[in-house]
Amino acid sequence: QWFPYSPEATEDKNPVINIRQNLYDTDHGIVMGVKDPNCDDAKVYSQEVMFNLCIPMITFQKATVYVTYSYSAAHKCMDRPIEYDNMIPTFGTHRPLWARYGEYTFLPKQRWLHNLEHGAVVMLYHPCADKNEVNILKILVKKCLYRHIITPYNLLSPEHPLALVTWGHRLEMSKVAPEIVLDFIKHHALKGPEQTAKDGQYDLMLEKHAQIVSDILDHQLCKLYDFIQ
Repeated sequence: QWFPYSPEATEDKNPVINIRQNLYDTDHGIVMGVKDPNCDDAKVYSQEVMFNLCIPMITFQKATVYVTYSYSAAHKCMDRPIEYDNMIPTFGTHRPLWARYGEYTFLPKQRWLHNLEHGAVVMLYHPCADKNEVNILKILVKKCLYRHIITPYNLLSPEHPLALVTWGHRLEMSKVAPEIVLDFIKHHALKGPEQTAKDGQYDLMLEKHAQIVSDILDHQLCKLYDFIQ
């Protein structure tokens, strides 16, 4: 079979109309490689480029676990392993000594879960996450409250490599949306069952100790960002 039509065909099924003399080509209808403002000026039209643009989508996953007031998390010594049912636990058994507040090279979840119990916000980020997004989230958290923990965490998904965790609540993110981050912190920080601002004892791989923002009790959460609605 001939494509697009046989040599005997007298009608061009896809005729080129009103071709200027200098653009006509016997093989293709229009000659290639010649710029012309009325035909092809080598500028891409918007409707063509829109389908090829990589426009990053900001997606979120929120999870809330109802933890009864009667629940009391057990403490286990270092000779006892602690496992969790969820990849990003928001409550559960933990070590007796909680971590000092601040940013870590790495902090195990068996430690930062105890900080959650005291009302802390824990920021997790995948080691391969976009560094710019990680830094933006770090700044937001550090400027919102003293009781925070920041640590890499390789169990986050590629779709949501950033996360905030409080007692019973979790927010996973593809990118940082400041208004959503601040809303999460304001609604869920300092809600742990054991309210104490006392700093922890564990400081292995602590890089930067947390700085007091409003006061030691974090009475004014994210006060510096009140202009962000």
